[in-house]
Amino acid sequence: MNNRKILFVITSLGFGGAESQLLGIIPALADRGYDISLLTIKTDLGLISRLDKRVNYFDLAVKGAKSIPGALRKLNAIIKEVKPDIVHTHLFHANLLGRFIKMRHPGIRVINTTHSNYDSHARTISPYLCYRLTSKWVDYHSAVSVPALRALQSKSGIQKEKSGVIYNAIDVDSFINTGVRVDPPVFKWVAIGRLIEVKDYRNLFDAMQLLLPSGVAFSLDIAGDGELKNELKAQVELAGLNRHVRFMGLVKNIAQVLPDYDGYVISSRSEGMPMALLEAMSAGLPVTGTDVGGIRSIVEGADGGIVIPPRDPVALSNAMMQMMKMNPLMRQRLGERNAVYVRNNFAKARILDFWENIYENKMAVTA
Repeated sequence: MNNRKILFVITSLGFGGAESQLLGIIPALADRGYDISLLTIKTDLGLISRLDKRVNYFDLAVKGAKSIPGALRKLNAIIKEVKPDIVHTHLFHANLLGRFIKMRHPGIRVINTTHSNYDSHARTISPYLCYRLTSKWVDYHSAVSVPALRALQSKSGIQKEKSGVIYNAIDVDSFINTGVRVDPPVFKWVAIGRLIEVKDYRNLFDAMQLLLPSGVAFSLDIAGDGELKNELKAQVELAGLNRHVRFMGLVKNIAQVLPDYDGYVISSRSEGMPMALLEAMSAGLPVTGTDVGGIRSIVEGADGGIVIPPRDPVALSNAMMQMMKMNPLMRQRLGERNAVYVRNNFAKARILDFWENIYENKMAVTA
C-alpha cells in the first residue's frame, strides 16, 4: 500500500468509453492506497454519480476562450492544494493540459492516454502536431490499441521507450456468459454507443435494410443516446425498420441485459479500443464489427467474430447474415472464446498492475 497522490484529468464526465473506463479504475487504485483527485475541463457531468466518494473532485468549467485565463488560475490553485505526485490525463485536450502542468511543475510525473486514432480532417490543427511540439513535457504516453500507438509514434515523434499500449480494464466478474440461444425465433442484435457520427449507425441501418428481403427474423437494440437521435430515428422509419430497431437510451445495467442477446454489432468508422466491444465479448457474445482502431486485433485475437471494412453496408449486411445463419454451437464457441480472451487480457487487476509500474516508473510496459 502507498499514499502517493494521483490527479486524473479528463475533458468531462459525459457519457463515453474513456469516461467510463476512468471511473471504473479509480476505485481499484484507491483500494491499492493511492490518494485520488479528479479534474474535469468542462462541466458535463452525465456520469458524476459513478464517481467514488473517496475522490476529491474539481472542475475548471471552461466554456470558451474567455474563460481560459480564469481556468488556468484555478488550475494553479488546485495543483497547490492537491500536490500530486502523478498527473494522468485522458483525451486530447486533457493531454495538452497535462503537458502544460509539466511545463510549470517539472517535478510532477505526467502520463497521457490516447483513446482513439485522430481524424486529422476533422480538426483545424492536427493533434499529432500538437503532441510533437510539446513532447518534452510528458513522461509517458499510452494508447488503448496498437493502431493508435503506432500513429502516435510515427506522427507525434513519441519515443518508443516512453510509450506503450495499455488496454482498457474490464471488471470481468460483472459479466455472465449464459451461452447462445439455440434456434432463436428472432435473432437479437445489440449495439452500444453514443448516437454520434463516428459510430456510423447510418451504415448499420443501410446494412439492415439489405437484410429485409432475406426473410430472416432479426431485431436490433441500441443502448446509447446522443445528438443524432432524431435523425437516426427518421432514417429507421424511412428504411422500413421500425419493427426491427429499438432505441433504448442510456442503459445503466448493461452487464445484466447483455445475456439476452445473440450477437453484438459495431459499425463505427473510427475507434480506439471500444469498451462496449470488450463488455459484449466478456458476456460471451459473438461479434460482427468494422476494421477500425483495435477492433480487428481484438476480434481476431479471440477468434470470436467477423471483421469487415468500415462504411461498407453490403459487407456488413453479409457478415450479419453469416452470423445469423451460423450453426448455434459455432456461435457459442465464438462467444466462449471472446469471454476467455477478455478475461485473460483485460481483467482489471492485470491492467492495474501495468499502470502501477508506469506510475512508479519501474519500466516501460505494454499490456
